[in-house]
Amino acid sequence: MRNARSPAGATRFFGVRLTEEELSLLDRFREERSLPNRSEAMRALVRGAAPPGPTAIELPATVRNELEELVEDGYAHDVDGLLDALVALGMKEMVRTHTESLPSMREHARAVRDRRAGRRRADREGRGLLER
Repeated sequence: MRNARSPAGATRFFGVRLTEEELSLLDRFREERSLPNRSEAMRALVRGAAPPGPTAIELPATVRNELEELVEDGYAHDVDGLLDALVALGMKEMVRTHTESLPSMREHARAVRDRRAGRRRADREGRGLLER
């Protein structure tokens, strides 16, 4: 028989004998998480012991259709495998772009810095000559 405190989905009663130490640990767990009672603390422990499920990615329908067509064409065994391959390829492209573009961007930034420093130096020298 379900009492008023148990959630609507709770259908089984599970009685467990705990030592005083285990009971105090359960009470501390309950207090730290602001759970209303020991039963909720036990439910939280059981839910926390479950392995994390796969994170679902929401994809637009057009992208999902493209992925399914690529799977049908034999590029991968399933959509998840194809997503793994696409992420790996995207990471490789990002690394390639980063390693090829970043040095030239740094060189350009150094050149701009040097030109700016040269202009400031020339401006200071020019002002110094005008003041004499």
